[in-house]
Amino acid sequence: MIQNFDELLKAAGALATRKVGVVFPNNDGTFLAISEATSRLGASFVLFGPWDLIEGGLSNVPRIRNSVEVAECATIEAALSAALLAASNGEVNILMKGGVDTSTMMKVILSNGGQPLNHPSLRTGRLISDIFVFEYPKRSENKFVMITDGGMTLSPDLKKKVELIRNAVEVAHALGNMNPKVAVLSATEFVLPDLQSTVDAAALSKMNERGQIKGCIVDGPLALDNALSVEAAAEKGIRSEVAGKAEILVASNIEAANSLAKSTTYFAEMRLAHVIVGAKIPILIPSRSDRSDAKLLSIALGSVVSEYLKEA
Repeated sequence: MIQNFDELLKAAGALATRKVGVVFPNNDGTFLAISEATSRLGASFVLFGPWDLIEGGLSNVPRIRNSVEVAECATIEAALSAALLAASNGEVNILMKGGVDTSTMMKVILSNGGQPLNHPSLRTGRLISDIFVFEYPKRSENKFVMITDGGMTLSPDLKKKVELIRNAVEVAHALGNMNPKVAVLSATEFVLPDLQSTVDAAALSKMNERGQIKGCIVDGPLALDNALSVEAAAEKGIRSEVAGKAEILVASNIEAANSLAKSTTYFAEMRLAHVIVGAKIPILIPSRSDRSDAKLLSIALGSVVSEYLKEA
């Protein structure tokens, strides 16, 4: 089982070459991540965008100039269309955002193709969601904790939360954790009829118990302290295989998940990676403010997930 980011980089570097399609790369952090992923992971890249823009970025990392392909596209729309066609044809295994706005890129990916771009669809019929991964330093074994969904699903109902769990569990399985512990978060560990997140959490826990949600252990509702701290769970008398040991945190809505994920970076300065799953291939949407390390780790995570999907 891959249990930390160092092991993730090592595992990704041992894979057969993954080809990453980058849509409209236009900043130094992206080109640095491409350079590091080429040298450290053995990844290869196809860059979709204007020739002069890409050439300018590659001039800062000239050693990789002969290790990447450039698919010249004059506009963001053309770059998106070409990248989606390459992904659909199997010419790239992972899709990564460069300078294109996330909402613009995902709107195209979530569409069913057709006009005006006339591109193929990457949809599979599943919910597409973002899985954020950080290392929890207080744990001696598996340090990975995942948070979902802070990037795609605005206000998931019970049906969508089942899909969020399914997607996060798929990423955990790709990392070798075949029975991850899933905490469905709320503000309390009690089921309160007036607080829908607690009602949903209890239903998800029972669905898991009855075999409707497989490949993991689900419990909830749990507050964040009860999900991550064995001491806090014991203090409140919570007996659970998940309480204090959660490896996947399912938030009630996008605001909670997004804020929780970003707090690990801006308050605790933890390393991060994230990947969008549910489409035909993994999709990476690093923030333009993300450091090159986060982009490198996301490429490594996408590579491991891509390999898992190929073999599944």
